[in-house]
Amino acid sequence: MMQVKTQFLLLILVTLILVLVFSFSTVIMAYAHLTKKFGNLSVTVGWSNEPALVGELNNAIVGVNQTSGKTSTGVINALANMNILAKYGGVTKPLDFVPSEQTDGLYNGKMIPTRIGSYSLVMNGTIQGQKINAQIPLDEVQGKQQISFPDSGSSSGVGGGGDATGAVSSSNNVGPQLQGILSQLSNDIDSTKNSVDTMAKNNADTQKSVQDLKNAADRSYMIGMAGIGAGAAGIVIAAVALSRKDILKVSS
Repeated sequence: MMQVKTQFLLLILVTLILVLVFSFSTVIMAYAHLTKKFGNLSVTVGWSNEPALVGELNNAIVGVNQTSGKTSTGVINALANMNILAKYGGVTKPLDFVPSEQTDGLYNGKMIPTRIGSYSLVMNGTIQGQKINAQIPLDEVQGKQQISFPDSGSSSGVGGGGDATGAVSSSNNVGPQLQGILSQLSNDIDSTKNSVDTMAKNNADTQKSVQDLKNAADRSYMIGMAGIGAGAAGIVIAAVALSRKDILKVSS
């Protein structure tokens, strides 16, 4: 009887451990905020509403905490000397962050993401004298179709045949996939355009340097030729003077 009771308690303990592990992993997946360390400061970024959906009002959040040993304290007025931009591909937009009323060191920046894909926060400035210069990615923005029910066009298939419902579902799945591909393509094009612009600027700077060098060489050449001309003229004048002197000596 004691052995059965022990096995039953062990089974309950294992079940509780599995439940806790599953719950913890679920929380980690749902709130995949990213934290970076800068000296004794930890900066965490993410979305307030996850998953972030295209076309829906959301908040890009920034959490700033100061660590001392094992304690962590939210930093008040942390973003006073910070410039923060939301970035998608090569496009950026300044965000205004306001402090949270519930949590010290937490700041919200309202934004409606308009495209599916990867976003990031570009941060420049100082927090309590600590220099911050980083680009921290946010979780990908997703399409609404993944959690929408029923789909906007599925009503025509209700009560019809399985083929009609399947066709509508298939067409609705193609939409977000195509939108995601186009958004990512636009993102890549923006990044490529920035790279091309940078290369063009570097090329223009190189051409300017070459032209400046050529102009300097031309000036040096002209100065050299002028010097040679002056030297030759001096030799001619000296030769004429010597010849006149010899003529005077002979005549006398």
